[in-house]
Amino acid sequence: MNAEYGDRQDLEVIADRYKNRRPAHVIATKVLTYDMKKIAPLVEGPLVLELGYGAGVWTPELISRFGHSYLVDGSARLLALARELYGDNDLTTFHSLFEEFVPPEGLLFNTVVATHVLEHVEDPARVLRAARTWLAANGKILVIVPNANSLHRELSVLMGTRKTVYDLNAHDHKIGHRRVYDLAALRRDVTDAGYRIVMERGLFLKTLPNRMMTEFSDSLLKALVDISDILPPEWMANLVMLIEPSG
Repeated sequence: MNAEYGDRQDLEVIADRYKNRRPAHVIATKVLTYDMKKIAPLVEGPLVLELGYGAGVWTPELISRFGHSYLVDGSARLLALARELYGDNDLTTFHSLFEEFVPPEGLLFNTVVATHVLEHVEDPARVLRAARTWLAANGKILVIVPNANSLHRELSVLMGTRKTVYDLNAHDHKIGHRRVYDLAALRRDVTDAGYRIVMERGLFLKTLPNRMMTEFSDSLLKALVDISDILPPEWMANLVMLIEPSG
């Protein structure tokens, strides 16, 4: 899970929400999978660290590509689920908050996958600075965060259901969101933490909340991800950055 929302008990409560299979959650997982397939070519191995298990869409992809994956999460329940699915031969897990994580001596990573992490943690800059010490030479971090200026958030302001695009609703709080980024804020956080932006883009033209997309076909959901190849990142539901230490 994308961990560090509070104490460890809070993490386990949120883990249960990530494991539910309500229709809206199924839609979210489908979109996360299409997002992952779109940007997976950016991940370089062979040693890759996942920050948080989340919906579990990255782990099988990384194992398939590199033969093994490494996963750190603050939720013991989600780590147990991941180990049950993939076993110790294919997956190494670490039970730790991100701020407290220290890899075993000599283990450094070619890519750290930090998808939907920075919106959850108390101090994103602290996590990003710590992550610099986890990287091998020429290592990079793949970052994905929700976008404040997403079309569906802009529409909610016009409808009067949200005062500003930066407001967090009840669902945000349930899954541990602390903030929502715009592109300028994300650029500021990664550069202030000592990184250079290698690539940035948007993902998924989200038109409606997940609960209102349950009748969308798989082909439509995939098209809404694919169209992000040609539209401005500011409109998309998610912002993507590939970053590397600047010095």
